[in-house]
Amino acid sequence: MTQITFRELADEERLAVMYRLNSYAFHASPPLSDEAAWRERVKYRQGVAYWAVFEDDQPVAGAAGRAMTQQARGKLYPMSGIWAVATIPAARRKGYCRQVMARLLASLRDQGAVFSCLYPFRESFYERLGYVAFPQERLVKFSPAALLPLLKQKQSGECVPMLIADGIAIYQNQLRQLRQRIHGMALFDDEPHITQSTTWLLLAKVNGEIAGFMLYALRGEHPTQFTMNVYRFYYHTGQGRYLLLEWLARHVDQAKMVEITLPAFELPETWLADLEIRSETIAMPPPMGRVLDVAKIGGMTTGAGHFSARVVDPLCPWNEGNWRFETVDGVLQVETAQQADCELSIQALSALVYGAHDPGDFSCRGWGNPSPELQAVLRTMFPPRLPYLHEMF
Repeated sequence: MTQITFRELADEERLAVMYRLNSYAFHASPPLSDEAAWRERVKYRQGVAYWAVFEDDQPVAGAAGRAMTQQARGKLYPMSGIWAVATIPAARRKGYCRQVMARLLASLRDQGAVFSCLYPFRESFYERLGYVAFPQERLVKFSPAALLPLLKQKQSGECVPMLIADGIAIYQNQLRQLRQRIHGMALFDDEPHITQSTTWLLLAKVNGEIAGFMLYALRGEHPTQFTMNVYRFYYHTGQGRYLLLEWLARHVDQAKMVEITLPAFELPETWLADLEIRSETIAMPPPMGRVLDVAKIGGMTTGAGHFSARVVDPLCPWNEGNWRFETVDGVLQVETAQQADCELSIQALSALVYGAHDPGDFSCRGWGNPSPELQAVLRTMFPPRLPYLHEMF
């Protein structure tokens, strides 16, 4: 009889198992991806927990979580980014993925994580595990020639380009500042190790202070027909945004097209007349997030009101039970309750916190049964938001 075991891995065993499972699951093969190059990419990652399933002594499935910090409605929380969820073909459809996720999430909660986010291979699978979808990022395309009017404006300030390897500390510091005001934004707790530069970092400065920044690269074969791929486009002020756009305009004789990846809350159609933007969602599923520890979500900024709910969370049973949620002086307070005004699945509670789903939809999704009167309270306490994750993993 086959012996099934679940356990957390460490050090060399973790790397060996992760490489075998992930090389087949996430890369075209054969051949398998270069193991030395893969190890070089992941060896610096800190705060990684990895659980695997073994049939006898052979690893057949696994999942990893990496320490992150996420902003949710104005407060920073410990969060874990889930990645490397994989099962070999012979072991699929046996429930291993769900079981290893349950053990991984329990371990991460013990380490202090309050939320969990991931990029799904299939949204419906992870929704059943308590995750809810974020709005999808947008890829916008337009000609840099449409930005030429900005060159006549003579913007005050300057743009300073550098290779990302030379400016990684500056970039990370700017991201931490940005996270203070962007709901849902999460960053890895460990600093990235970058030795090769595949992108430019551009800093838009006004009076010596950074007002905007972006990551970009020029791609293509012909030097007058490049595509200017802007992977990250962030700014602290409107002046910073227009300095970045002006820099794009300066490439009109070098690039035929600009492609910018933007959060869902951006409105590039309003930036300048005659941009003639083409917009599409990026070619990957949207990120998803869930509450991992109901007891610790207090402290975020919420609207006036209170309610109690019986939370249902089969994957993370420590969350199940009656909870009272109340806003005191603009801050959410959470405690156990004797009775409940309604039933909410963990998907519904996660949807309230992240703000991208209306309470009126909960009953239609099978997420709970708040009355119309209670729905109004939930909307006041958790007004709609457009969460944005930032990190890719």
